[in-house]
Amino acid sequence: MLEDFRKAFGKPLMEAIGTFVLLLTIQLSVDAPSADKAPMAIGVVLMVMIYAGAPISGAHYNPAVSLALWLRGKQTVGEMLIYWIFQLAGGTFGAWLGGIISGTYSYIGVGKNFTLTQALLAEICFAFVLCFVVLGTATHSKAAGNGYYGAAIGLTVTAGAVSVGQQSGAAFNPAVALGLSMAGDFERFGYCCATALADLFGGALAAGVFYMVAPDQFDISGEYESVA
Repeated sequence: MLEDFRKAFGKPLMEAIGTFVLLLTIQLSVDAPSADKAPMAIGVVLMVMIYAGAPISGAHYNPAVSLALWLRGKQTVGEMLIYWIFQLAGGTFGAWLGGIISGTYSYIGVGKNFTLTQALLAEICFAFVLCFVVLGTATHSKAAGNGYYGAAIGLTVTAGAVSVGQQSGAAFNPAVALGLSMAGDFERFGYCCATALADLFGGALAAGVFYMVAPDQFDISGEYESVA
């Protein structure tokens, strides 16, 4: 029975673990005395967990990334949905545990002197950038076997957090937005749902743009050509 479980859920479980570590780090770092260094901590922990989990599950840790990779042809819709469930569960548990350890719960929200439209546009833009970087560094045949993809993805998150953290909270990831809210008694849940949708839109947009700029990565029917 254990062997069957491992075969069926080993990859999604890796997604839960990676998203757990990401949300744990976010919860512990954003309200720490050195909170100004939180973007660095978050980017670095994402980078190392990508290197740890990529050989196992692909290391998405983000439903927007999973959506982009499904549109890219890298997984089935059923696999994507299972990843979403485990990402959200792992992320929520990480945010909850981080709140217990730190004694406080953090949430994302529209920044002071900014509008909801500005915040959601910021999320769309950097979710797009993040997912496009994933597609370019981790799925393009000419980048196969590179050792920099994890650093590129982690640094993208750091850059986004520094750039628009004050506007939107810098989730770029539905599991981050919803996980932080659900761990803290559904605080700002409406905004977090809107953010999750914006991030998914950014991921879908990245897949569409990648399809347009990298035609050599697709066959004439638009299906992904495996480079394995």
